[in-house]
Amino acid sequence: MEISRQTQFLELYRMVMADGIAHPKEMETLYRIGLEKYGLTNEMMGHIISSGGTSATMPKLPQERIQILYEMALIAWADGAIEESERSLLRRYALMYGIKEEEIENLIDFLLTNAKENTDEDEVIKSLEK
Repeated sequence: MEISRQTQFLELYRMVMADGIAHPKEMETLYRIGLEKYGLTNEMMGHIISSGGTSATMPKLPQERIQILYEMALIAWADGAIEESERSLLRRYALMYGIKEEEIENLIDFLLTNAKENTDEDEVIKSLEK
């Protein structure tokens, strides 16, 4: 597996840990995304998490940036509550991904609302491309 995908998966794990608690539903969502979207096995995911790291990568395409932010929102909602630390992590990544500061809160609200409703990822990306 390429390094950038491993790093992206690790960034999703950071959302699990944003509130300091690895809630089982958040971990379940993380592992589901890892399996379905990243093609990882449970063993690979465990290895990525345990070998960790602190570097972040910048996805090249805007759609990839939205994908990661949306996957983070799905993980944040997995335990049924949004903590300020989770919103803060979304803000940080949105800024890092080049989202204009004045657009960030609307984007986060949009992503979290769709994550709560478990909207299809492609639908979310398409609606933001307009």
